[in-house]
Amino acid sequence: MKSIILLVLVATAFATNLAAFEKLEQSKLGKTLLKTIAIQMQTGEPLERIFSTLYDLEERYQNDQREDDAENKAFQGVCDADLAGLNQEIANLEQRDTELQAKIDELQPVHDQKVGQRVAKLAEKALLQKVIDEAQAKRQEQNDDFEAQREEFTFVSGVLAEARRLFTDNLQAPAFLQKGASEAVHYTPQVFAQVATHLNAAAHKAGQMKHIRTFGKAIKLMATLASKSQQYANQELTGRIIQLIDDLQNQLNQAFDLARKTEDARRQAYEAYNTLLNRDMNKLNSAIANLEAEIQSLADQLAATHSSQDDNAARLEAKTQQRDDRRAECQQAAYEYQQRRTARDGDRQTVSDLIGHLNSNMRDLKEYIAMRVAAGDSDLSQ
Repeated sequence: MKSIILLVLVATAFATNLAAFEKLEQSKLGKTLLKTIAIQMQTGEPLERIFSTLYDLEERYQNDQREDDAENKAFQGVCDADLAGLNQEIANLEQRDTELQAKIDELQPVHDQKVGQRVAKLAEKALLQKVIDEAQAKRQEQNDDFEAQREEFTFVSGVLAEARRLFTDNLQAPAFLQKGASEAVHYTPQVFAQVATHLNAAAHKAGQMKHIRTFGKAIKLMATLASKSQQYANQELTGRIIQLIDDLQNQLNQAFDLARKTEDARRQAYEAYNTLLNRDMNKLNSAIANLEAEIQSLADQLAATHSSQDDNAARLEAKTQQRDDRRAECQQAAYEYQQRRTARDGDRQTVSDLIGHLNSNMRDLKEYIAMRVAAGDSDLSQ
């Protein structure tokens, strides 16, 4: 019974070792090592050399791992420093963007307020300009009316002067028109007829004028007197007509003097008013110019700030991309390091397992190799 149990245990142990050998062959290194051991066994090479080779290989894996660990640690340290520097630069750029936006938020309302004030001042200027234009138009109208009045007065004055000339040129007494003259005069009805015709024509024209209609009626009255004087011509009546002409000329001069004084007063009032209006206009123009200068200054500052913000945004985008690329590079390096470590750990474990089998299961290993060679396995034969 004990023999049977012992056989079962031996068979079980061999089966277990056989599974372990097959597992070794699943890796490329394990298969290579088993092939090398098989060749060395077949050539009768001492086991010490096999052990020495495996121990050297195991030590090399350990040294390579230590070197790789140190290099990875140094590389990841540089990565951490680079990423920390890039993150700080990004934080600085983000802070700069916040500061630039704050400046824009500060400048924009002031700019908009100044623009609104300028619009209001321009509207005020337009109203003031309208007042100036209306005052100027009214003044021009007044001046035109005065010039028309001057022409009408000049016309009436000329009419009266011409009527007097007709008398003085055609009456023969040299002192006829002098005050206190006592000489007899010689006259003809034709003189009165000429004066009457002249005054009638002037009275008709004067009646159509704006400012001298009253004088037109007086001229008409003198024309009637002159016409009647043809029938009752005498020195006294003629003197009255001429005196009437002189009186009317004096009234005309007085009326024109009054009109001229009125015009002067209107002109002076306009000039004073216009001076005030121009002063207000100058103040508005100065205020508008100042506002436009402030608006331009604010617009320049806003444009410069927006430009700086755009430049900062581009730098932030580039720096963020640089950080992401560097992080990906570092992550890829860490991944590759971990892959190497895993592969190296697997290879080192394969060597360690093989050394263990050589130390404890040499008989089963030789039998496994012999079985594979006998079965025609070319991987474990020369």
